[in-house]
Parts: sequence; structure tokens; C-alpha cells
Amino acid sequence: MKALMIVSHPNLDNSIANKTIIEEVLSKVDNIEIRHVEELYPDLKIDVEAEQKALLEADIIIFQHPFYWYSTPAGLKQWMDEVLTYGFAFGHDGDKLKGKHFMQSLTVGGPEESYKALGYNHFTIEEFLRPIEQTVYLTMMVHHGFIHSHRNAYIAGAYNSRREVEANGKEQAARLIAFIEEMRGGDTPKIKAFMEKWFAGFDDLDENSFFTQYMAANIKMNMVDADQINSIEEFNAWYDGAKQMFETPTEHIVSNIKIIPTDEDNHYTVTFDVILNAVLTEDKSDFTVNAKEKWLLEWDTESNRPTIKKYDVWITDNKEEAV
Repeated sequence: MKALMIVSHPNLDNSIANKTIIEEVLSKVDNIEIRHVEELYPDLKIDVEAEQKALLEADIIIFQHPFYWYSTPAGLKQWMDEVLTYGFAFGHDGDKLKGKHFMQSLTVGGPEESYKALGYNHFTIEEFLRPIEQTVYLTMMVHHGFIHSHRNAYIAGAYNSRREVEANGKEQAARLIAFIEEMRGGDTPKIKAFMEKWFAGFDDLDENSFFTQYMAANIKMNMVDADQINSIEEFNAWYDGAKQMFETPTEHIVSNIKIIPTDEDNHYTVTFDVILNAVLTEDKSDFTVNAKEKWLLEWDTESNRPTIKKYDVWITDNKEEAV
């Protein structure tokens, strides 16, 4: 996957945080293009065709800029005005950016505590960035939020230190690099992270709604020693029984995860081994079972959330293959 970083900074050579971020990313990320708006267009006469071509060739799009007057530098605003045109980025036939992954990376001069209702800036960074967020939604890109750091304004002998601002830049770059690597891993890292969260919920015997938010309305579940589950209501009945059967917490040990794309876009078959260790509520005896599971899962690229459509569990003896 190719990454494209649109940089906007009117004086990048004298920057500390933004310059550090860009240098770190360039040194550690392959297949990335950096386009510095003010350097390419010192008169801000944007080559729209060239910029749109760069966007079309990219899979991951990053805006990198300082936070100027609660927004972007003027160069990036003009870039958006001229490049994200009707018929290209929105409107009739304006789906050219659909499905591309977007991240906003910005450096903030002021301290974190100032961006609160009772701080002198009154609003959060997230609230100030709503126009960019809505722009991304309108273009049908996948909005992954923003990465930022505070206390990046440097005035020698008066405000922050060069070392502190450089450290902020390196730490922010590390998070940005991690995001790019996650996107290049496709949905697999996200699915694995979701599985960890899913079984942590089972270990804590969490509320029913934690699980049902990730289930299709017509989910098909084949659980051990139970009739097939064909709806959210039937899952709730089964899970209520499980919560009464086991003491909290239980332990799920997951291994041998295989995530295989199906022929349908954003759909995956997920298979794995799982060991359940628990204590029975009735007689306080230990309970252990070896099982295999197979899921059919869809990863929604717009909401960036999974939906489980089919969920099968088999008991195995000594982890032998289930029939």
C-alpha cells in the first residue's frame, strides 16, 4: 500500500516538531510520497491534476501540519479547496477517494490542559477538527481520527525546550509509523485485536450488549451442548445461562489463529484453537475444555468495526482436529 503525506508548513526548515516527524517517517517507512504544499507551490498556485494523480495512486493519505489558529495552515486549506473537487472527491461520480485510509497528524503549540471546557481554548482538539472529519466522510475515505502532541511551540529561553519538542516529534512519528504499518497489514491486525477484546469480555463475563453490538441480527451460532442460535435474543438466553454456570473470571487461551479472506469483499473466515479454564458456580469445581472455533466475519470499512455473521464451536480431545 502506498502512503501519501500532504505536508503544509509555511516555514518547514525552521520547524522542529513537523520537521522531526517527516524525517523520522522518511527514514523508517517505505513506499511513501511526501508533498509539501508550500514548497511545491510557493505562490499557492496548485497543480490540481498533479495533486489528484498523487491521491489516486495512494492507499493511505495523511495530512501533516501545525495547528494554526485552531485549524490548518492557509496552504492546506487552499489545497483542499482546489483539489477536492466536485466529480472527483464528492458529488456525481465523485467517488475517486472512496475506501482510502485517512489520518490527520498535527502538532499543537499549547498545553493539553488548555484544550478543555475550562481551559483558555475552551474546546477540545477533536471539536476543532470536526470540519476535516466531515470532509473525509464526504469524500468517502475511511476516517481513522487524528494523531497529535502538545507543547510544540518553542521560543528560546522562554517557552519549552528544543529537546522537548524534538522528543514530541519522535514520539508522534512513532505513532504515525505504527498506523501506516497497521494499515498495510490489512484487516488482519484489527481482527486479531478485536478477538483479544472479545475473549477478554468473555473472561469478565461482561454484559450481553458488549457482544451483541458485534453480531449480525440473523447470526447463526453453533455452541457446545446447545441448540443452534439464530438471533440476538437466542444468544442472550444462552449467554445468561453461561453467566450463571461459571464464576468470574474465566480464562480463554487462544492460539493457531488463521484469518482467510473470502470471495466477498471485507469478509473473512477466522479459525483458531481455544482452551476455556473456569470454575463452576454450583460446586466450585474446575472446568476445562479444548475447542476449535470458526467465524465468518465482515469488517466494515466505513465504521471500522467487525460484524460476526456465523460462529461455530467444536469440542476437541487433546486439541485434535474437529470433525
